[in-house]
Amino acid sequence: MLRWIGAGLILAGCGGLGFWYRRRLYQIPEHLYSMRQILELFISEISYGKAALPECCKRVGERVEEPYRSALQKVYEDMEKRERGFRECFRESMSEALRRLPVAEREKENFLGFADCCGLEENRMQIRAIEQYRDRLSAAIAQREAEAERQGKLAAGLGIVSGLFLVIVLC
Repeated sequence: MLRWIGAGLILAGCGGLGFWYRRRLYQIPEHLYSMRQILELFISEISYGKAALPECCKRVGERVEEPYRSALQKVYEDMEKRERGFRECFRESMSEALRRLPVAEREKENFLGFADCCGLEENRMQIRAIEQYRDRLSAAIAQREAEAERQGKLAAGLGIVSGLFLVIVLC
């Protein structure tokens, strides 16, 4: 009887680990969608609202969820103090917010990189720069969705099969 309970626990643990990893793979495109949404909101605030970048951070921060909300609000507060430029404030605050997310460094850079181009005075140039980074994120989303679908099935299957293997070996 205890042998069957142990086998069930091993199978459940290995299967659960496979499904946990699968869920983590599916979270990556979700975070990339949020980053792209933030860039699109910046574009609309600059083009239609004619807002400056600190004001954009405040308005966009009110419309997005955590961890982006608090990071954008921090950028706005730091910019009000006028201690540093937008690039430094944005990179520092958003890097801290993105640190724990399961997103690759190159994808984080595709999101953070637009701040380097936002020192431009003309709104159209800022919008073009942000659109380039938004398009890069869109390409990364398409790639990550395909990978998540393929690798997610593999992760779940490997979790279950490895559990079965351990049960056979140990019993």
